Amino acid sequence: MLMVDTKGIEWEDPPRGYYLTDVKQKVIWRDEETGAMMALMKFPVGVADEIHSHPEANQLIYCIEGEIETPDGAKVPMDGVFTHTPKGKKHGASNCTKEAIILFYWDGPQRIER
Repeated sequence: MLMVDTKGIEWEDPPRGYYLTDVKQKVIWRDEETGAMMALMKFPVGVADEIHSHPEANQLIYCIEGEIETPDGAKVPMDGVFTHTPKGKKHGASNCTKEAIILFYWDGPQRIER
């Protein structure tokens, strides 16, 4: 069994280098063999990334807190929202209108394609 106190992990810069804003992460768990990873991510106000896909990993997220603006200008609270993005499906370019804390899980390498 693994138990991680995330309060004791410092926020750090993600290594992937494709974020447009100052996104931070706390890696909770990583499987070096498969590339799977779970991390808490903190997104500041603004558009965090470009539209992209993860061809080798399904992405599952649970939003703990935050708000986004939809393309039609509506502001949508994301607290408690879960999403699943299948391997290869385009996503991203969400405009955070409030700081967001999101739990991410990728079941394989997070390599991106634009």
